[in-house]
Amino acid sequence: MFGSNKNKSNSVQDETLKDHSKKIVIGVSVLIFSIILILALEVYTISLKGSQARQIRIGKSAEEKSKTIMTQMAKIGKETKDLEYKYIKSLQTIMSPMEFQSFKNSISGLASDNNVFITTINEGKTQKVRDYKMYSINLELLSGYTNYVNFKKDISKTPFRINFEKETIIRETPSSSKIKVNAIISAIIFEKKDKLFKDKKKFIEQMKRAEERKLAREKKLKEFKEQKNN
Repeated sequence: MFGSNKNKSNSVQDETLKDHSKKIVIGVSVLIFSIILILALEVYTISLKGSQARQIRIGKSAEEKSKTIMTQMAKIGKETKDLEYKYIKSLQTIMSPMEFQSFKNSISGLASDNNVFITTINEGKTQKVRDYKMYSINLELLSGYTNYVNFKKDISKTPFRINFEKETIIRETPSSSKIKVNAIISAIIFEKKDKLFKDKKKFIEQMKRAEERKLAREKKLKEFKEQKNN
């Protein structure tokens, strides 16, 4: 009986140890799994941070490149505007067809002011010169020499580019003080000038104001330097 009780006690003790060993195994497994999970999360976090850092670097690089491109585009845009405005300003000395007609009509008044008699005035042949046209006016005049010189001076005061061509001067008669003049006045014409200036009116006004502000700044700076030197 006593032996039977001893065996029973040992059996209970073994089962108790067995139960604890299971718990230990499970606990250790959970601990190992937890450690692996933590490590995995750390690696993932580091990888994610690295990926984010790379994305941030790429983003910053793209932003810097974008700023550089925008700066270059702005510079090109400004240079393009400056060149366009410079071209438009150059056209101010070139007539449009309407301006040519006004110029032609003004010749009679200038001749009258200088006592020059126009015997013939008519338009010559039109010639194409690249993107422009060459218009001409054929003139036959009767005048005193000094009066004719003054007449030419008055015509030359026009803001437009003109040229006297094939000018011949002879005496009206061997004993006369009068001279007979045959001449051609030619002018470069841009036929689309009026339309261009109309379409670009706001742009021209904007660029003109910017030019005036720039000139005003340069004038003030020059005055400041002169005052400083004095």
